[in-house]
Amino acid sequence: MAMTVMVIGAAAVMSMQKAAVTGNLDARKTDMANNIARQWVERLQRDAMQWTCPSAACQSTNNMCPGGGAAGAQLICSRRSASSGTELNVTGLWFLPTQYMGTTNPESMSPGFDILGRDLPSAELAPSPATGWAGAQFCVNVRLSWLVTPVPNPLGTTEPGLIRADVRVIWPRGILGGAPIAGFCTPGTAALVDPEQSAPANELPFFHTIYMTTTLKENPAQ
Repeated sequence: MAMTVMVIGAAAVMSMQKAAVTGNLDARKTDMANNIARQWVERLQRDAMQWTCPSAACQSTNNMCPGGGAAGAQLICSRRSASSGTELNVTGLWFLPTQYMGTTNPESMSPGFDILGRDLPSAELAPSPATGWAGAQFCVNVRLSWLVTPVPNPLGTTEPGLIRADVRVIWPRGILGGAPIAGFCTPGTAALVDPEQSAPANELPFFHTIYMTTTLKENPAQ
């Protein structure tokens, strides 16, 4: 009888310990995801500081995108393509913000982060079974939508543009923090309205998600 009571008690203690460990880990990852979301909001706001035209001083140009000798903002405009020209990311759709990847050494401004909240280079976003690398533990997706479109008016001035920016941070649930074999920090997963659509069907719900919203305003040149 005593052994039975002891076994039941031990099982209860182990269950409580697992729940405590899982709760503490989830709290830590949630705090890290909040920090990452705030960091990306600041990155978008900083990048938008380069968006200065059109304005009263430069009504005929728009440096929302880089080109023509102008720096422009990169995160709110995708890279130029010889076949399709400039394709704006301000479409109201989710995307993976990789515009600055490959432009610095080491790579920074990454959408993927490790367990310590450090930017990962593009080569380390996906897991590698050969080396045991787990891949990105957190992934950032961005959605940009017009609130006010910059349009010149008859008075010779231009209403500054205003963009709503939504930042989404996703990460796998659970202690092990597993991920699909191909990883989850991919353009395909980022484009989904619900990231759970990319998760294994037998492991739903698979992701934790945090959202943060800000506005990006054009800074008209005077």
